Amino acid sequence: MKPMNERDPLKIGMITILVIGLIGAGVIVLSLSNFGTRTYTAVLEHTAGLRTGEDVQVHGVNSGKVTGVELEEDHVVVTFVLDSDIDLGDRSTATVKVATLLGSHYLEVDPKGSGTLAGEQIPIDRTAVPYNLQDVIEEGSEALDELDPDLLAKALTAMAGTLGASEQEIGPALEGVARLSEVISKRSDQAGDLLAATRKVTDQLSDSSQDIVGLMKQANLVVSEITARKEAIHRLLVETTDLSKALTAVVKSTEGKLAPALADLNAVLKTLNSQDKQLTHLLEVMAPAVRYVANATGSGPFVPLYLKPPAIPGDDTTCKLRGAC
Repeated sequence: MKPMNERDPLKIGMITILVIGLIGAGVIVLSLSNFGTRTYTAVLEHTAGLRTGEDVQVHGVNSGKVTGVELEEDHVVVTFVLDSDIDLGDRSTATVKVATLLGSHYLEVDPKGSGTLAGEQIPIDRTAVPYNLQDVIEEGSEALDELDPDLLAKALTAMAGTLGASEQEIGPALEGVARLSEVISKRSDQAGDLLAATRKVTDQLSDSSQDIVGLMKQANLVVSEITARKEAIHRLLVETTDLSKALTAVVKSTEGKLAPALADLNAVLKTLNSQDKQLTHLLEVMAPAVRYVANATGSGPFVPLYLKPPAIPGDDTTCKLRGAC
């Protein structure tokens, strides 16, 4: 080997640059190569915002990366890599999902089926994309095109007029709603207790549902029995009405004969009432004499005298009539 001072510096520099270039190329190749992974494709209706470098997840675990997004005719072909230990079956699916509110996405792959994935590609009928704003705008535009602008303007004008006329009522109503919300907020614990008690009542009713159903069945029987009795009572009232009509007819038919008899009865009662004192005195006077006669002839071989009350009053009756008992 030549001493350092005898070597050609130009050759040394060229060799050094060549080695550095080879090392750089090796690093680039290593960075672009996917060792321990397998490459697949998925056909999507549109990208839905999916970009190269975003994650590929399998059952919620990051298992690969999106390596390419290309437009082909009316669809998009997404190329991605997965860990080699994940096998995609013949019914595997792929879905683009939103990862964060900032707009990042990821590709959710679900291995399904048996065997291997045909052509290492998931067809468009087994892929899905999220509902994007463009679809909403397009559908909303069609709906707006069908609206009558003049009629819509009239409706809005009428609504504005109504709100303007009732602004004095709307203000207190909104204040009432605000106060109600404030009360509910302050009494949230009590509202919670009320809801808990309501839940207990609901559970109790649920547990007693069979008993309630049985009670309702018994109530149906009671109502049926009342209905049956109602018909019987109705028949009784009808028959009573018929009997009353018959009695009324009998009274009317005998009214001419009953009137004289009642008049004579009233005359007799009037006479007896007018002679009440004389009759009472007569009974008082006759009682002792008749009693002595009865005692003398009431038994033995004599003339029996059978005078039974109330024809002749006894001593107790006389006493009561006099009022001296």
